[in-house]
Amino acid sequence: MIFQRLRNNTFLLNKKIGLAVSGGVDSMVLLDSFYRLKSEMNFDLTVLHYNHKWRKKSYLDSKLLKNYCNSNNIKFLYKETKGKIVKSEEAARNERYSFFRIAAKKYNLDYICTAHHKDDHFETIIFRLLRGSGPAGLLPLKKSLKLDRKTILFRPFLDISKTDIEHYAKHHRVGFVKDITNEDIKYKRNLIRKKIIPLLLQVNSNAVENVLNSSDLIYSFYLLQKENFPEVLRKLSSGDKFVWDKNRFLELSEHKQKALLYWFLNSLKIKGSLNKIANFIDAINNDKKIELKKDFYLQAKGKQIFFKKKSQILVTQKCENLNLEFLLNGKVRLIDLGKNNILTIFPFTRRGFDGKFPKDKTKTAYVDLSVYKNKKITVRHRSQKDVFQPIGFSGPVKLKKYLINKKISYESRYNLPLICFGNEVLWLPGYALSNKLKVAGKPTHILKIEDVK
Repeated sequence: MIFQRLRNNTFLLNKKIGLAVSGGVDSMVLLDSFYRLKSEMNFDLTVLHYNHKWRKKSYLDSKLLKNYCNSNNIKFLYKETKGKIVKSEEAARNERYSFFRIAAKKYNLDYICTAHHKDDHFETIIFRLLRGSGPAGLLPLKKSLKLDRKTILFRPFLDISKTDIEHYAKHHRVGFVKDITNEDIKYKRNLIRKKIIPLLLQVNSNAVENVLNSSDLIYSFYLLQKENFPEVLRKLSSGDKFVWDKNRFLELSEHKQKALLYWFLNSLKIKGSLNKIANFIDAINNDKKIELKKDFYLQAKGKQIFFKKKSQILVTQKCENLNLEFLLNGKVRLIDLGKNNILTIFPFTRRGFDGKFPKDKTKTAYVDLSVYKNKKITVRHRSQKDVFQPIGFSGPVKLKKYLINKKISYESRYNLPLICFGNEVLWLPGYALSNKLKVAGKPTHILKIEDVK
């Protein structure tokens, strides 16, 4: 079966072909089958092997391949990870594909073939479904795609099952290295392969074919809908795709609402939107605002639905720029923060002090500013380089990180009035006080923000 499938790919005749071989059974069968058809189809073969060094005995893979290539007069190109080993599937894939592009250019390759098979395809679809992928995530694995301007990445085994590959290996006595990490079910893909898929096959022995066919059909329907969505969007948005007519949107059926939102958010490269569609529709129905991934947020207000970049918040919602300096002395200071808010800084003149401090969430603070006497203090909005060391912290942290951990909304982070010395935040009104202003005995000043409406 495998030989006949390869023979049917007549476009491979007389071509320069790179074979991506790891040393496992799938890729070794790929190598062996191509080698056995080498003379018949006039292949010019090069074996490409990338060692990620994830296993202590990964050198056995390259040793096996080198011996095979030397024995059969096949070119062998090897590369390994340098420096720190990062066990990330995405990083490993990027490393391999970078290696493939280098090899393609070096040997002027027409095709680079990988050993992805039908069971890999099925496993990927199940993994994506469980992760919450929508129709765009159910894109079937392509049998071929461009690697660069000249070289095509080709998956000749995509219609061949793992069982057929193992039968070939046994029949032709193909040597391979068994990767023991493929048996470890702490890895999600292995858990799916070893535990979940066998159960699905018990439910229906044709599960692989049925799921792959369904995936292909779902994606086909999605492509068909994509052709209609731009026209629907044009009617909703009247020219500005980021501002929709709310009533027209709500007139669509529930399924059309979901499909349109999914398509639109994917076009903005906002991943993970499938699981949040219900939240988005709830926000639209109830005039709420909801943050999206990347740099967008959705807000329904009145008769409109807005999709805006977070950077636009600074232009549309940030209060008038605040950046005032004053010299700290023994006098009372009143500083207008805008929006009817006044910051009062006055010396603590009481003889006694009971040691009771306002809570962090109040906008009053008892502080020790003795080290800042006759120095310039700034009242301003945040800056990208700001640092903050709240009371109880062992060292300074970036203000941005602190605000995010406190779950302070994006626009609020830019509207907070801060008391600062250079890039160091001394007081974050309503949230926390810097360790630098901590009172050891008696306060020197009281800071207070009041609404003067």
